[in-house]
Amino acid sequence: MPKFKPDHLLELSFVSNPVLSPKGNLAITVQTTIEKDAEDIPFYQSHIFSQDLRRKTAKQLTRSGIANTQPAFSPNSKQLAYLSKQNKDNPVQLYLLPLEGGEPECLTSFKAGVTAFCWHPDGSQIAFLSRGDYKAETGKARDISKLRFKGEGIGLLPEQTQQIYLLELKTKKSEALTKQTEEISELEFSPEGEYLYFASGDEAKFAKEWQKTIFRLSLKNQKLKRLLEHAGLVANLSVSPDGKMLVFNAPCRWDVFASPTGLYSLSTKGGEAKLLTAELDAIPSIGSDSRYGQYSNKAVWLDAENVVININQNATSSLTKLNLNSGTLEPLYHDKVAISAFTAQGKKLLFTAETPTQPGELFLKDGETLTQLSKVNAKFAKKYDFQMPTEPISLKTDSSHEISYWKLEPQKPRKDHALVIQVHGGPHTNYGYGFMHEFQMLVAAGYTVIYGNPRGGSSFGDDFATTLLGRYGTIDADDVLAIARHTKAHHKKKNAPIHLTGGSYGGFMTNWLVGQTEEFRSAVTQRSICNWLSFFGTSDIGSWFSPIEVNGNPWDNTDLLWQQSPLKHVAKVKTPTLVIHSEEDHRCPIEQGEQFYTALKLLGKVDTKFVRVPAESHELSRSGRPDRRIKRLNEIIGWFEAHP
Repeated sequence: MPKFKPDHLLELSFVSNPVLSPKGNLAITVQTTIEKDAEDIPFYQSHIFSQDLRRKTAKQLTRSGIANTQPAFSPNSKQLAYLSKQNKDNPVQLYLLPLEGGEPECLTSFKAGVTAFCWHPDGSQIAFLSRGDYKAETGKARDISKLRFKGEGIGLLPEQTQQIYLLELKTKKSEALTKQTEEISELEFSPEGEYLYFASGDEAKFAKEWQKTIFRLSLKNQKLKRLLEHAGLVANLSVSPDGKMLVFNAPCRWDVFASPTGLYSLSTKGGEAKLLTAELDAIPSIGSDSRYGQYSNKAVWLDAENVVININQNATSSLTKLNLNSGTLEPLYHDKVAISAFTAQGKKLLFTAETPTQPGELFLKDGETLTQLSKVNAKFAKKYDFQMPTEPISLKTDSSHEISYWKLEPQKPRKDHALVIQVHGGPHTNYGYGFMHEFQMLVAAGYTVIYGNPRGGSSFGDDFATTLLGRYGTIDADDVLAIARHTKAHHKKKNAPIHLTGGSYGGFMTNWLVGQTEEFRSAVTQRSICNWLSFFGTSDIGSWFSPIEVNGNPWDNTDLLWQQSPLKHVAKVKTPTLVIHSEEDHRCPIEQGEQFYTALKLLGKVDTKFVRVPAESHELSRSGRPDRRIKRLNEIIGWFEAHP
């Protein structure tokens, strides 16, 4: 059986965007493969596929273009609208495909392209988001007056805000309906088509960046009404079949990003929002490095009283029916899988799911019958015979908190029986039953891989997630060290070397721990944070994330932020440390990696190296260009092997 290596990433396929037709007889997904261009550079290619659920037949619907995404059925199921990027030089446009035969038709030609859309209930119109014919001028000086001026995966934000356009399918003409000064998202028509609901900021009232509220736009007279006086991280609007209620996701505590993501209800007439899910995370945040595309976990209405949601609890995900009136929860599907996206209709649940040994596939649960609809990764999984982790291992780090971790053991261990501790990002995410290409690569190289959920992570309730706030590097570091020590104490070889790595928050923790202990043989810190003082003003989220997470700002709370900064302790580092950072990372800017590397190099106490990855963002490990992802994986394993 061949050994699983970093470049086998090129064989992986990705299934996303599960959609059911209004009649429930067709399932649509986006399938992405990794191809190579004329210059032998790998790239992601996405096409739309359909499956007839009655005849059990499947076919590819799109043939042209490099990225065909966001498929959505017309209300009569006869047409499919979708977004398509035909080549790397042209913007994404809106397309329409007749499902009874015929070629796809391009409906828009804006220079700025289209980012999202939704069908009018009668099928005669499509609302979409675009910046129209705006095109950024290169080499031009920018006058910036807003607090938020750049974004992860974007760079400097466009000077023109995207607006809602309405396209008449009969005439193919479109017009702008809004003049918002802040970004718009979450388009939803009312059932009768009289109103459009959307989320957007209001700079005059809500000065804090990233906060949005909910608006209703009348198509009859263009009047705009704010429905929700709160503002926060509002997402995933979904309107009830009777048009009386909206549900949406936002933090359980409006001003605390770290609190579990709840599901709220709101009258379409406006008023106070009602939290429906208490401390439960109503959308999943289970880690995986093997997803590409869109994975919707928006609540789906079954009728005027019941919705289906994907609950993330204790590092697992489960499709659950929630009754809005009684608040009762009824499990619909739960197993040792990570459900990454879903939709529902009647007794049908269509979803994408993965396990630690099986990359994502499409599944249908119809009543009590579960069917796997896709097998795009079946040969891939069989070929490399991926290792299954142990059952969760629990331990207590103090009298009140219990944490858990998993262990992946190699079939052929290295002679030194080395271990690798992996720390997840966020910190408000969690490890669970997701497929991790990186973990399987390390296991194939003979390493025992350990990954768990220290305090600060999601899916374990509000206290577990928020107890970390203002004290980074304390209880969370205790938990990671407790996992490492517990693992080592129960390992087959007591003196086996143990390595450490993590990205984003996991990179912060790697930086922190190498400045606190000499227990690790080597470390790889990725897209990390080392200095909260500079992070505040250089990260695209720094100005609001830092006050919540580390409880301060650089001028009023200088010492508090510095006390939680790994750079403060860099002179104590005695662990060989590799720094990997993307040059276009705006979430944890590359200056963070530069500072840590420069300090290590100047101090000259440990072996260190800096790998700078061009043209990549914070998402390098998950959606970066495949050859750069492979470079990153080779660097990680090479560093561990160089420090046995």
